[in-house]
Amino acid sequence: MSKTVEEYKKSLKMGEAEEILDLIFYRPLALGFVKLIYRLPITPNQVTYLSLLAGLASAYYFSQGTPEQFAVAGIWYAIANMLDCADGQLARLQNSGTPLGRLVDGLVDWIISVAIFVCLGIGLAAQTGQPIVWYVVVAGGLTSAIHSILFDYYRQDYIAKVRGQKSYLTCEIEKIETELQKGGYTKNGTLRQIPLHIYLNYLRIQQRSQLKKVDGKEVSADLYRDSFKRLTGWWTFLGATTNRSLLIIAALFHQPEIFLWIVVVPGNVYLAIILLWQRSIQRRLDESLKRHTIQQPAEAPAQSMTN
Repeated sequence: MSKTVEEYKKSLKMGEAEEILDLIFYRPLALGFVKLIYRLPITPNQVTYLSLLAGLASAYYFSQGTPEQFAVAGIWYAIANMLDCADGQLARLQNSGTPLGRLVDGLVDWIISVAIFVCLGIGLAAQTGQPIVWYVVVAGGLTSAIHSILFDYYRQDYIAKVRGQKSYLTCEIEKIETELQKGGYTKNGTLRQIPLHIYLNYLRIQQRSQLKKVDGKEVSADLYRDSFKRLTGWWTFLGATTNRSLLIIAALFHQPEIFLWIVVVPGNVYLAIILLWQRSIQRRLDESLKRHTIQQPAEAPAQSMTN
C-alpha cells in the first residue's frame, strides 16, 4: 500500500498545483492504468494517441445531437481525460519525458478540444434547430481555452520557482535547444526537429519577464511559495480538467449547453477576480523586495563602523 502511495506521489507534478478532480478521481484511475502497462513496451506518446482516439470518439457522439448520445460522449471524454493524465504519469515514473512528448501531448489536447466543440455545436444545432447556438459554443470554447492556458502558465511558473528553478518557459526553451543541438531524438531526426523548432518559437513568443528578480534581488523559493500557495489552489478551478468535468457532468445529464453558460458567465467573472488577486500579490512582493534592496546599502556602512 505504501509503495502505491509513493508511486502516486511521484507521478504528480506538485500536490498543491494539481486540480482537485485530478487528485481524487482521474489520477488515481490513471495510476491504476499505468501500473497495468508499466512493464509493457508502451510509451507515453502511445498513451497520448489512445487519448486522442477516445477524445475523437467523444466528439463523434456529441455531433449526434441526442440526449443518449450526449451521455455516451461524456463517458468517452472522461476516458480521454484519464488517459491524458496517464501519459504524463507514465513519463514521470519512467523518467522518459521529453519536450517533444509535451508538444505532442499539447497538440493532441488541442485537437480533441477543437473536435469536441465543433461537434458539440453540430449536435446542439441539430437538436435545437437554432443556428445561434454556434455563438454560444464558440464563446464557450474560446473561454475554456483561455482559462486552461492561463492556469497552465501560472501553475508551471509556480512549480518552477518553488523548486528554485528558472521560469518554466526558460527551462523548457533550454531543454529544446539542447535537443536540437543533438540533432533531435534520433540519428535521422529531421522530421522531429521541425515541430521542435515550431514549439521553440512559440515558447519564445510567450517568454516575458518573470517575477524572479527585482532590481537584481532574487525571490527565494520559500517566499514565493508562501506568497502564492493559496492562490495557486484557487487557480486550479480554472484548469482543463475542471472545464472538461463540467462538460462531462452536463452531458451525462443530457444538457451540455449548461456547461457553456457556466464557463462564459460565472467562469469569466471568477477569472477576473483571480487575475486581480495574482497582480495584487505580485505588486506587494515586488514593492517589498524593492524596499529591502534600497535599505541594504544604507545598513552596510553602519554595520562596518561598528566593526
